[in-house]
Amino acid sequence: MVPTVRVGTELPRLRRPQIPPASRPKELDERTVTPTPITPEVAVAPGDVVHLREQDYQHDSDPLRLRIVCVRLDLSLWYDGQWVWLEGIEMISPGQTGRFRNVLARVAALPHPQD
Repeated sequence: MVPTVRVGTELPRLRRPQIPPASRPKELDERTVTPTPITPEVAVAPGDVVHLREQDYQHDSDPLRLRIVCVRLDLSLWYDGQWVWLEGIEMISPGQTGRFRNVLARVAALPHPQD
């Protein structure tokens, strides 16, 4: 199955691989600067059910209810804190579950920790 991309959907930005300088290692340029990744802050734990609109996650075109199994913050470091990988079970209707899903979700669409 080929994933569909919705028109107008903002795709996550990936960081370019860091390439060591070929000459003049003491000279500071964009290849020697490693940006500090941002870890997203979300208040989602295993067992929680999240509701995602189609524009709030990648690789499908319908709203999604997902019971969380795992939040992959380690993989989210590459998305500037804007997106987070969620693993979970699709909830089709109350009491009826669907397939296991890996979803790249927009952090702004998820609950945040209370300050």
